[in-house]
Amino acid sequence: MLSRVFALLSLIFAASGSSAAELSEFRFIPNPSGRVPLAAAIEFEGPRSLEVRLSITSEESTAHAFGGANWEIAEGRYRVPVVGLRASTDYEVAIIVTADGTELSRDTFRHRTPEPPCNPLAYPPLDVRVIQPDRMEPGVTFLSVRRRALGRPQWLTPAQHKFSTQWGMLLALDNHGEVVWWYESDARTAGIERLNNGNILMHRADFSAVEIDLLGFTRNQYYAEKRPFPPPDNPDAIAIKGHKTLHHQPYQLPNGDFLSFAANAYLVEDYYTSETDPSAPRKDQMVMADTVIQFSPTGEQVWTWNTMDYLDPFRIGYDTFWAYWWVRGFDKHLDWTHANGVSYDERDDSVLISLRNQSAILKIDRKTSEIKWILGRHDRWPERLRDKLLTPVGDLLWPAYQHNPRITHTGSVILFDNRAHGGAMAFEERLPVNEGFSRGVEFVVDEEAMTVRQVWSSSDGSEEDPCYTNAMSDAWRLPETDNYLVIHAFCLPRHEGMTEDSMDETRRAPGDFPYGGRILEYSGGELVLRIDVRDPNDLIQWEVYGGFRASDIY
Repeated sequence: MLSRVFALLSLIFAASGSSAAELSEFRFIPNPSGRVPLAAAIEFEGPRSLEVRLSITSEESTAHAFGGANWEIAEGRYRVPVVGLRASTDYEVAIIVTADGTELSRDTFRHRTPEPPCNPLAYPPLDVRVIQPDRMEPGVTFLSVRRRALGRPQWLTPAQHKFSTQWGMLLALDNHGEVVWWYESDARTAGIERLNNGNILMHRADFSAVEIDLLGFTRNQYYAEKRPFPPPDNPDAIAIKGHKTLHHQPYQLPNGDFLSFAANAYLVEDYYTSETDPSAPRKDQMVMADTVIQFSPTGEQVWTWNTMDYLDPFRIGYDTFWAYWWVRGFDKHLDWTHANGVSYDERDDSVLISLRNQSAILKIDRKTSEIKWILGRHDRWPERLRDKLLTPVGDLLWPAYQHNPRITHTGSVILFDNRAHGGAMAFEERLPVNEGFSRGVEFVVDEEAMTVRQVWSSSDGSEEDPCYTNAMSDAWRLPETDNYLVIHAFCLPRHEGMTEDSMDETRRAPGDFPYGGRILEYSGGELVLRIDVRDPNDLIQWEVYGGFRASDIY
């Protein structure tokens, strides 16, 4: 006897009444897209004026309630998603359809969800180390997961490169650390965003942004018109004209438009050839510079902001000369800005961007395109930008090589501070890798006084098991509990003598070692969630690029 209600969902469509004779039979379809093994759909035909209720029960699952739903209706054809199910579990799924308070039809289906893949190279190992569900922010945690073959990117064989780039996975975990949804991608996934319609938009390594629904069907796809490989197979994919890349973290604006980054190549004359020796001979170099773009759901570019127009290309950080763009189709191109996070402040119609290799967060007025302020170190900026630099107040550690800044529900700025190279810019002495640490950090900016104050940090490196994550990752201040969610993409090994310079062939570097991700949640300064994602056999590197907490899976 199935005894526990797992979910009760309903949605009402306002229109005229209908009769049971107008409804077709219900069809239960497991994993209809072939990409979301834990999901199923119930399909039927009927008029648009229906209330659909879905009840999911199981003896084995703890009761959870997910409210609201996005039923797909097209010309009277319904596709009702059945999601939020755990693996290897028996469920009873009941659907009840009513109109104007009158029941028209119902049916019940029994369904057993599949087991996760047993291949340790095809499914991330989740080690729940700490979990206090009653103290966590309610909801489900969506994560963007990647795998990487051991070795530095520029040294990977074609098979290793394919293994690393032609696979990706999105996961959703409930507040008991159980996987309740996963999506299997045929390309490496990067940043993910929950859209206003409940769908998910993700950037991929093929310089495209793909919108999927919870059943894994592609709803929209956008790609860089001039990317260094052919257009997608999807005939409905929309080209973003004039750009070579779409990358990192997408963001949906309140009006439905999207913010993204596009990096394009520029020839810069008499440019640096070294990040350690400023007097090294110069030469003309191809430099990748980032443009912030706003585009509509139809692909029309509404607004752009090009770093090459506003910043100094000769202000450089470490990793300018690494192989980041080489292995993505732009041979010997340098990584000047490395934009890696964009968001929006609707209070004043401004855009927040993170430029990793500048160790700076910029706020840009969308109407005038003027820089409102720069949060970061004060050195090496051109004279014309020095009045944009925020003055620190109190005990503050400048962010370095950071990722994904966002405006919180309180108006503060939160971001993941990777602190690559110990915060050193080019030509400065770097901190040894084994002494590094990373953190989530929150700042309060006073725009009138042009000051910044650090108000929270997840780490100062002194804890027993600090995590050093020199790329990717995420941090959130959660709206209901004021908890903090911090996602370390990976924790680097802390071996004395290793280098952070992936181009240095004389020493071991992070890419040579296995590593894995870490998901943390803090409540009142106490850790209430820790999940490690690491291969126990040390065969590959697992990365958790980033993610978010949603109030429910629908």
